[in-house]
Amino acid sequence: MGTVAEGVTVSLAGHKVKAHGDMLITHWGVSGPAILRLSSHAARALAECGYKGTLVVNWLDSSEEVTREKLHHIQSANPQKNILNARPLQLSSRLWEHIVSHNLPGAQDKKWCAIGKKDINKLVQGLTAATYTISGRAPFKDEFVMAGGISLNTINPNTMESKRKSGLYFAGEVTDIDGVTGGYNFTAAWCTAMTAARAIAAK
Repeated sequence: MGTVAEGVTVSLAGHKVKAHGDMLITHWGVSGPAILRLSSHAARALAECGYKGTLVVNWLDSSEEVTREKLHHIQSANPQKNILNARPLQLSSRLWEHIVSHNLPGAQDKKWCAIGKKDINKLVQGLTAATYTISGRAPFKDEFVMAGGISLNTINPNTMESKRKSGLYFAGEVTDIDGVTGGYNFTAAWCTAMTAARAIAAK
C-alpha cells in the first residue's frame, strides 16, 4: 500500500486495449494515471464482464528479452548480493520484494549467484506479465461517468441537433463522448452545451 510504480503498462486480459503511466497501489486496489486510462479505454469491456477479469501488468514496460538482459546484467554485476538488495532501478524496494516473493517463494534470502535460468524466467514473467484479479470497481464506484450515450453519428456536430428529430439537441455525456479524465469531460460538456445554445438561439 502507498507504493507508486512508475512507467508501467497495464492491459485487460483477452482485450487489445493497453495503457501506460504511473500506477498507485492502495489499501483497496490500484489507481493512478495508467489505471484510469485503461478504465476509460476499456469501459465497455469492463461493464460487459461486470468489472471482473484479469489485469496484466508489465512493471518495467519492456519486452521479455530486454527484461531478461536487465536481470542478467544485475546478476553479473552483483553475484554476492542478496537478490532483494540489487533490483531494477525503476522499482521500489517494497515492490521488488513483492515481485520476488510472489514469483520465487523462499528466494528472498538467496544471493544473485544462486539464481538459475528457470528462476530468471519466472522473474521475467512476473515483471512483464504479472496478473491480478479484477473483482470490482473502486469504493467510490460512481466517481466517473461511464462511456455510452447518443451516437455521435446521429448528431450534427455544428449545432448538436439530432439528425433524426428536428429541434432536439444534445450536450455533454448524454452523448457517446468521454475523456480519459474528468477535466476532458467537463470541457466537452461546456463546449457542446455552448454549441447547442447558440444553435437554438439562432433559430
